[in-house]
Amino acid sequence: MTQPPPAVRRPPVSVVVPFAGDPAAGRAALRALAAMRLAPGDQRILVDNCGALARLPAAAGVQVLSATGERSPAHARNAGAAVAEGEWILFLDADVTPAADLLERYFQPAPEPQVGALAGEVLAGGRPRTWAGRYGAARGFLSLRAHLAHPFRPRAAAANLLVRRAALQAVGGFFEGLRAGEDTDFCWRLQAAGWRLEGRPEAVVWHRYRESLRELRAQWRSYAAGRAWLARRYPGFRPEPAALRVLRRAGARRAGGAAGRSPAASSGRPAAHKPASRRERVGARLPGMRGERAVWLAIDVLLGLEELAGLLLSNRPAGALPARPASLVLVAGEFPPAGGAQRPGHDGPVRVEARRRADRLAPGAAGWPPAAYGEDDGALERELALARLLVTSPLRCLADRGRRPPGAPPLSELAPAVARLRRDRADVRIRALVADDPAAAALAARLARLAGRHAGPGAGALAAEEAAP
Repeated sequence: MTQPPPAVRRPPVSVVVPFAGDPAAGRAALRALAAMRLAPGDQRILVDNCGALARLPAAAGVQVLSATGERSPAHARNAGAAVAEGEWILFLDADVTPAADLLERYFQPAPEPQVGALAGEVLAGGRPRTWAGRYGAARGFLSLRAHLAHPFRPRAAAANLLVRRAALQAVGGFFEGLRAGEDTDFCWRLQAAGWRLEGRPEAVVWHRYRESLRELRAQWRSYAAGRAWLARRYPGFRPEPAALRVLRRAGARRAGGAAGRSPAASSGRPAAHKPASRRERVGARLPGMRGERAVWLAIDVLLGLEELAGLLLSNRPAGALPARPASLVLVAGEFPPAGGAQRPGHDGPVRVEARRRADRLAPGAAGWPPAAYGEDDGALERELALARLLVTSPLRCLADRGRRPPGAPPLSELAPAVARLRRDRADVRIRALVADDPAAAALAARLARLAGRHAGPGAGALAAEEAAP
């Protein structure tokens, strides 16, 4: 590969790396960051999401930031972005090794003003020691080309993603409280807000794939839960079944073998970009032994089953919801509100029940109470909660069916929220978040009836009510 020149005129960049590993992995992440070539005004920020870096010695030129409030990459990325000063923010995963000149490669050519994010290439690094590691490297799950060619809308992995600060602020950052899919959602919201996503195939990092089959299976379930969440959030998006992906890869292999060269070469058209060198793609094509394809197929089948299970699960990480029963629950269609809602002046524990996240995280949203989002409830959670509700409260369910207006959410969507309300305090009060929002008020009243709890005025009216002598 042709190397970029040593110096490229570019704006300042803040490199943000979320970390949630052990001290050995922390030392490796610090070394990888320290090896990057920087320019005046650049930053290197390693965000400790698990508390493991406190015991490591400081690394020159690397700022270590603690963000343990929620253990998720999204929370760590948002925390790092909050202290970043660069015009651009480069998000890297802690298990990648960036090219020393990665920042220069991203700005060749300079992005146009409408570009909100640039996606770099993620290649398999090193030589995996296990079948699981070899499988991940051979399949190339984080391939830039496959991500940008997504049939619903182009996306990118946050393992190697450069974001313009203005674009990040325009959408409010990454959604927190999710196990997976937050980087795809971020890219889709970015484009919906009018920004462009472009690829930089020469901006390469090397990724270490999971070496354990157990870790790979857990990762696959998490990915599937994220895709199911995306399907609930984005009408028109449907997760592609694993079987179809296997068939498509098999067809691509047959076509590639018959042609003996790349599609660009066989069509006579120049390739869109110069391919990475053989050294940079180490691990992407591993010397196989007889029977390797049979092993790949067996792992495909196993992960296909894990995917079926994951599609039924919630995308909400463990511990995302407060353990204390609430004495006040605020109900909204979207949360956080864009404006106009008054924060509750309430002494007891408060929770928000919202159908979905707002497309943009409003500034100051961190000051709101914790929220449970209906879009995070998985299919299995919904069906189990609905069955429990039908058995324990059949008359309420029958009355709800007769009262439900056209366009209102079905009972299966509300059943998990009803289950959460039943675990709250017996005297819990349920209010609309915005006092003059009739849809939220109707939803709050409906949830209260189903849960057998008390409904009342909106949060604004509640503040005045509690302030009264």
